Amino acid sequence: MCHSKTRQQKKYRIGQRPVGLSGSPARQQGSTTIVAIIISIILLGLGIALSNQISSNIRQQSIEYYGARAYLAAQSGMEVAISRLINGNNPGCLDIIAPPVDISAAHLQNCSVLLSCDVETNVEEPEVAAGEIRVYALGAEAQCSTGQLETSKRVLVEVRQEE
Repeated sequence: MCHSKTRQQKKYRIGQRPVGLSGSPARQQGSTTIVAIIISIILLGLGIALSNQISSNIRQQSIEYYGARAYLAAQSGMEVAISRLINGNNPGCLDIIAPPVDISAAHLQNCSVLLSCDVETNVEEPEVAAGEIRVYALGAEAQCSTGQLETSKRVLVEVRQEE
């Protein structure tokens, strides 16, 4: 006798499925929610990282901009110091740095310039026939500030003057 195995198929009502099967709508709905949460967390992390990068770039550009302003203010201060040196009749350092430098340019607002000077007299130079040689070491330091950001730049120049 041969017995043939027959599968008994269970009959379910319409819309009713057995619990635990992988294709069940309830199980699929839960995994979709988890995938959506994971994707949301990843996108949130990327958004925060991008926001931090943009904020850092803006701050760096601000520092460069105000650094350029401070450099231009220091350069202007140096031009004032050299002008005072050239137009004066053997001026001392006090005559060069004593009057404050007033910068009234619109782009250099909130900037201040401080001049420094050191003079060395009777410098021996074999190539100069006669006369006294003075060497002026001029410096101009500018500070520009706005809000929480403050930058400063310094320009140094050495000027040799023969008499």
